[in-house]
Amino acid sequence: MELRHLRYFLEVANTLHFGAAAQTLDIAVPTLSVQIAQLERELGTQLFVRTQRRVALTQAGEMLRDEAEATIRQAEQAKARVQSVARGEQGYLRVGYVSSTLMSGVLGTLFTRYRKRYPDVTVTVSEIAMEGMASLLVAGKLDVALVRGPIALPAEVAHRVLHHDYFCLALSDNHPLSAVHEAIRPESLSQQTFILPEQRSGTLEVARRGGFTLERTQRAGSLTEVLAQVLLGNGVAVVPAILSQTVNLPGICYRDIAGEEIASVLWLLHRKRERMAVIKNLLALTKEVDSK
Repeated sequence: MELRHLRYFLEVANTLHFGAAAQTLDIAVPTLSVQIAQLERELGTQLFVRTQRRVALTQAGEMLRDEAEATIRQAEQAKARVQSVARGEQGYLRVGYVSSTLMSGVLGTLFTRYRKRYPDVTVTVSEIAMEGMASLLVAGKLDVALVRGPIALPAEVAHRVLHHDYFCLALSDNHPLSAVHEAIRPESLSQQTFILPEQRSGTLEVARRGGFTLERTQRAGSLTEVLAQVLLGNGVAVVPAILSQTVNLPGICYRDIAGEEIASVLWLLHRKRERMAVIKNLLALTKEVDSK
């Protein structure tokens, strides 16, 4: 039994006139009669009582009319839902992120706008170690990822800049350098222990400019762990400057680093050959987010 058979049947059942039904369906009356006869043979029962003057539904026909209407309605709903998913209006989006994208407000700004425009898309977020994000994208376990660049990417993954920032120094209020209110010179940090965040490019550049090697370091996981280590006085950390505006933690202060700003950027990672409409819609939306 095909949907077209049910549509033909319903038109006859609603009009009780083969000629009128055939005209609405834009087919010939003999063709419609053949289709109805095929349906009756398949079901093994008569659906209509036909005389020269009138057409009437049998009890089996009345039952089929109710079932056919429900089936057609369900099929149309399924078609509408599938087409909605194909347009990216429904579905799901799995997002990986590093904590600085949350603390900077970029994650919230981007996905608040996305959810407002596409309220029927389910967005789930997971904080994940940055070094594993790209491989999860390639494996199809994530749909997009928000990271702090630059990082090495596989050939299948591309990035889009969401936010430009620079690095500054985070230190405990009890640290001797906290009394210095001007920008901290890199060379004055040569004897410091550095708490290393996931994105180490800023720390490495500070050491390069200061003319020293990173001999005393402690590796931390997320940025919140980095700040906790700093708070406890276990070292200083080179962190995104946006934190000085958004993360006001008692016991921690921020200082600029002297010299040219050390650039830091937030990236949105995505697969290069992306076909999913929910992701394409997100990529289009990123152009509306201020990346300055």
